[in-house]
Amino acid sequence: MTDTGPIDRSDDLPLPGGEGGGGAPRLAAGSAAVEPGIVLSFADLLPDANGEIVILGPGGGLRLSIVTDQKVADFGIADSHLTADGFDVGGLSYFMFEGGTKLYYSPDVDVTIATA
Repeated sequence: MTDTGPIDRSDDLPLPGGEGGGGAPRLAAGSAAVEPGIVLSFADLLPDANGEIVILGPGGGLRLSIVTDQKVADFGIADSHLTADGFDVGGLSYFMFEGGTKLYYSPDVDVTIATA
């Protein structure tokens, strides 16, 4: 058997924000994603009355993988905005899914979206 060199992980798509220390958003195609830490199904997350979910980390490198068949429609850093529960998500990263649900998360949470 011959060594073919480094394995191409082009199915892990880093998004703007760089790596490490900032909860840089990542999308992972297929089930062979980055080692997830905690794995949750998107269906297990309960949005508020406006279709928003907020995830705050404990302050120490939480790794979270969310498995879904919904496509990410948008992502970025949120402007100041109050959720239905009165939480200001300004400055938090977010993913907006094609169904309209918006997932906000703090910089100390490393979120990966994996396709089901």
